[in-house]
Amino acid sequence: MAAVLSSRSDPFEQIGINAEASDVLRARRRERVWQWVAGFSLMIAALAVGAVVGLTPLKSVSPPVVLRVDNATGAVDVVSVMKQTQASYSEVIDKYWLSRYVGYRETYSDAMAFPNYKAVSLMSAGGVGEQYYRSINPDNPKSPVRVYGQNQQVDVSVDAITFLGANNVAQVRLTRTERAGAQTRAVTHWIATITYRYLASPLSEQERLINPLGFQVTDYRLDPENVSAQ
Repeated sequence: MAAVLSSRSDPFEQIGINAEASDVLRARRRERVWQWVAGFSLMIAALAVGAVVGLTPLKSVSPPVVLRVDNATGAVDVVSVMKQTQASYSEVIDKYWLSRYVGYRETYSDAMAFPNYKAVSLMSAGGVGEQYYRSINPDNPKSPVRVYGQNQQVDVSVDAITFLGANNVAQVRLTRTERAGAQTRAVTHWIATITYRYLASPLSEQERLINPLGFQVTDYRLDPENVSAQ
């Protein structure tokens, strides 16, 4: 009889086992819930970090720019950017040839008239070269030879070179100083708008000494830089 009683399970023991199993299940459910919450929180945090990183370029501050205003003409140009930068090699080369072309074309003296004509002709496309020839032809009453003769000259200084949005288009601001001997007759300010290119056509040895890179102007316009009085 005792053996039979001992083989039966204790109902209170069974209740304890069931309660313990329920506690384990609840703990596992809570653990899964917290795992989902933690995963969702990590995802939100990752999205927030990504948004901040994506907005970082929009928060960059442009470097300050130094502007120079010409007291005589009121022209404004950029002097420099206040950070350590270096102009590209092609930009330096372009500015060099643009300034040389303007100097050859707008400078005048009796001694340099023919060398300048030769250089401008070599650096000008067909239509631009023809326009230049007509402007300096002695038969033209407005040609420098007729206006200035042998005793006067025109000196040119390039004030600024600005590249426009289109490819190979630039504006050159220049000052023309007319002199008669040591006396200054007039000082005027101009803007030359120039379209240019580089040709790979073969040149003679003499031409290479003047224009080694095949720089060529395809369009040239010179306008006075007028500033109305305030």
